[in-house]
Amino acid sequence: NMYKIAGELLPCVFHVAARSVAGQALAIFGDHSDIMAVRQTGFALLSSHSVQESSDLALVAHIATLLSSVPFVHFFDGMRTSHEIQKVHALNNQHLKAVMELLEDRIDEFHEKALNPNHPTLRG
Repeated sequence: NMYKIAGELLPCVFHVAARSVAGQALAIFGDHSDIMAVRQTGFALLSSHSVQESSDLALVAHIATLLSSVPFVHFFDGMRTSHEIQKVHALNNQHLKAVMELLEDRIDEFHEKALNPNHPTLRG
């Protein structure tokens, strides 16, 4: 439930390839009506317009949600971007490891909030 995730300020990212909802099997039109339907949920919206942006902003969305405790919907044009053949300068493992090390305390803070059968808590 997106309302529950946003209400509890859980760090969360949904990556959505937005496509037109149509009667025919293959819709090539760019449409973001499904994204506009989630505006009232409390999720922050992050839009990508190219293959490179989709790759880069995917990591940005995860960093932002951990730092702000606001859930994100990262969306892009599902037909054009997902079918485009384009060279992408992908981040290597050293870059990702550096980001993980910088956010280690936020990730640990998130894990500490998780339910644990060895240490039960009462909530609500």
